[in-house]
Amino acid sequence: MLTFAASPAEAEALRPIAKYVERFETVVLEARRSYLNCLLGLFSRTPLQVHYYRSAAMRRLIRASLQRERFDLIFVHLVRMADYIHDLDGLPKIMDLTDALSLNYERSAAVHDSRPLTAYNLAQRVETRRIRAYEARVVDWFDCNLLISPVDRDYLSRFAAAEKVRVIGPVVDLGYFHFYDGPHDPNTIVFMGKMSTFPNQDAVLYFHREIFPLLRQRLPHLRLNIVGVEPSAEILALRQHPGVTVTGYVPDVRPHLQQAVLSICPMRTGAGAKNKVLESMAVGTPVVATALGVEGIALRPGHDALLADSPEAFAAAITRLVGNAALRRQLARNGRALVAEKYSWELVLAQLNELVESLNGRAPKQRCSQEDAIAKLPPR
Repeated sequence: MLTFAASPAEAEALRPIAKYVERFETVVLEARRSYLNCLLGLFSRTPLQVHYYRSAAMRRLIRASLQRERFDLIFVHLVRMADYIHDLDGLPKIMDLTDALSLNYERSAAVHDSRPLTAYNLAQRVETRRIRAYEARVVDWFDCNLLISPVDRDYLSRFAAAEKVRVIGPVVDLGYFHFYDGPHDPNTIVFMGKMSTFPNQDAVLYFHREIFPLLRQRLPHLRLNIVGVEPSAEILALRQHPGVTVTGYVPDVRPHLQQAVLSICPMRTGAGAKNKVLESMAVGTPVVATALGVEGIALRPGHDALLADSPEAFAAAITRLVGNAALRRQLARNGRALVAEKYSWELVLAQLNELVESLNGRAPKQRCSQEDAIAKLPPR
């Protein structure tokens, strides 16, 4: 496994992964160099995030690994890493896209366009124009491209090779996110997610601005617990408001899910299936979400979770659930059963293993040798 780390400290924190693989190596990505790469890439047609993750050190590490060992398959995670091996034709290649990035950017652009123009918003507009064409090229470079949501698959298949796109996942570790049926705080609701991403920031800010005031009128003791790494300054500022906690990084999200009377997912933008929803249901914490918040998850509204898309309806659903213990127990049981049936590691790994075996057993189809493929890679 070869991966980037944002700092030496992060590289060290990643070391426990080494016990799960034959070899584990990291390249520390220097932020100043990455920002310079983005600046130099402003006038290209390649997405800025690809420029951000360009690294001569990573390219050398990949080349050295290919020269030192023989591999059966290459598995790449996220579009930004595709450029490192897209010229390598001697081995089967799988791209784990996870989400349709172009769908994420397309949806987010509508929200960005309603906000004042900033350097960040300008960069997002540039990225939106570039990512769709690049994502289609990436799909063509790989033998199979994985997504975790059928909605993303259908969207991407409109402009990319549909036969190369497949849905596997999402997945939840049911042993780690074990069902909890103990005491909780009836006045605490939780939002969980990486708080540096725009869709999560927008969801929290929208909830706090449009929905939370309605709830505080009806449930004056209600508290919102925002749990997630890398909260932006705008999210951190919410701590100044009554009833709001922003935790930042926590080593274990489970106690926060177990403590809460319910979990919210008021997404207005983004793509893919939301792990925050699946992990909440796995633990037995009932979920209130927008329709987009549960997109890609095969749940039944009202049976596995409550859905609401307007501020008034969302506040009403939370008020109803807080005051109805029987409904909470019903949603908790049904949500856990859904995750166990459709999103367990055993099920998803079986699908992934089947895919890997099918690619390993595929006829060569004019593939060159690994040595010839290495010779075609760029030297830097």
